[in-house]
Amino acid sequence: MTTRDLARRTAADLSALLAADSRAGHAWQQRMWQIVACLCADASDEEALRTARVRFEGLYAAGRDFGDFHLWRTDPQERAAVNERLAALTGRLRDLLHMPPVTLRRARHADAGRVAAIWLAGWRDGHLGNVPDELVAARTPETFRSRAEARVADTTVAEVGGVVGGFIMVARDEVEQVYVDAAFRGDGVADSLLAEAERLVAADGHPAAWLAVVPGNARARRFYERAGWVDDGGFDYVAASVPVPCRRYVKQLKP
Repeated sequence: MTTRDLARRTAADLSALLAADSRAGHAWQQRMWQIVACLCADASDEEALRTARVRFEGLYAAGRDFGDFHLWRTDPQERAAVNERLAALTGRLRDLLHMPPVTLRRARHADAGRVAAIWLAGWRDGHLGNVPDELVAARTPETFRSRAEARVADTTVAEVGGVVGGFIMVARDEVEQVYVDAAFRGDGVADSLLAEAERLVAADGHPAAWLAVVPGNARARRFYERAGWVDDGGFDYVAASVPVPCRRYVKQLKP
């Protein structure tokens, strides 16, 4: 999923909020509608984002912030809730419109150190407490480094502003690894990487992709399910000679 796709989704949520306003018609709201229309137009990512960014910045006057923009509701609690939602969406859209684009490329040997660091931190985040202690003991920092170096040919990285923010490893029909640096989570990097993993599996001639995720990694499971992956049941995934109870997720791919 591209930055523009995420901006479009946020803009759509914002437009729904604006449409429900009983006193719509303020100039700033009309400009928001223009931004929504721009992001949904049939234009290239860069062109649409550039135009939307210019219009978005035009909403600012000297010393003005989005805290000055309010939606009206009769009930005070509802009014507070809807304006909290407005602040969250406008802030999110501002971040997306000014975020450097996500660029995918094949990994190089020079990336191995960065990939290993992301892999180690992400693996610990999702697996500590969810896998056997024997596997935790086997997964030393050096093993991540050596595995990253050995798997360069299977690795695709995502760069954000020239910095590697995440990576995938694909082998035949299995999406073996999907990891994003914590600093880049929520910015569409994971969506872009997973979509690329699916494309690579399909390009290799496989009708479906699969991956393993430990049951206790709820955040990862929610992410895969939102992307259309289906829990196909439990099985033991052998890692470092240790059987690890996992859930097998699958997704049928378009040819």
